[in-house]
Amino acid sequence: MTSPTSATAHRYPHVAEASIHVTQPPERVWAELMHPGARWMLGANIETDFRPGSPITFEGHFFGRQFADKGVVIGVERPHLLHFTHFSPLAELADVPENYHEIRITLEPDETGTVVSVRQENIDTAQHATNSQAHWQDALATLAHRDGAPARRA
Repeated sequence: MTSPTSATAHRYPHVAEASIHVTQPPERVWAELMHPGARWMLGANIETDFRPGSPITFEGHFFGRQFADKGVVIGVERPHLLHFTHFSPLAELADVPENYHEIRITLEPDETGTVVSVRQENIDTAQHATNSQAHWQDALATLAHRDGAPARRA
């Protein structure tokens, strides 16, 4: 099944949000986010050209299980927004557009660096939203520490 390529009405009401402050400017954080082969997302290898309409894949191991997640890049506003769809077969849902998450990663400058925030929409259960929020917080902490800069929750 092909991923939806634009924002649509969501089937599920649950949302996960996470954020962190990084003491680096948005351009530097963006470069780390986009780095080829970057593994800040739970150790996954991320493959895409970051152009709207292009596929994005995430491959790795999660609690001992191999995964190959996928989606489509919806929008990119360098160095402030990465917006994409996401589907994980580990969720054991049908691979249909209404089961894809919609994820926005935003970078906002402040006086001392950058606030990096993630919003994941269209999550099927409250428990999955809670789990996703914790996973995103871990992923953001990994991203924030890849260049050795101190970070704190935003």
